Amino acid sequence: MQRVPIHLVQPGMILARPVINEKGMPLCAEGTELNATIIDRLKKMGIDMLTLKGHPVDLGRDEKTSEEKVREMMARFDRVTGEPVMDKLKEAIAAAMAADDLEEEEPQGEHP
Repeated sequence: MQRVPIHLVQPGMILARPVINEKGMPLCAEGTELNATIIDRLKKMGIDMLTLKGHPVDLGRDEKTSEEKVREMMARFDRVTGEPVMDKLKEAIAAAMAADDLEEEEPQGEHP
């Protein structure tokens, strides 16, 4: 899964997450194959980033491993270690990151 600026999105790419506007209204469903018309409409609606399946675009930077991302997140919480609310927040973020990793590893075609 990769977040991509909309100006780099090409027809044929597949949404990994639904596109939702600022009011919470869904604009495109997860799994939608993008075409030029949809991309243009999303641009006109002010959407600037999309989450796509796989890693279809080289953004010119190295992708970090899951372990590196978790390590960096944990380091950000070092100075608040022991604070109950912050510890729970750190655990929730780590769980969300793990869920994202599992979602990326699922073979395509298992989603309805």
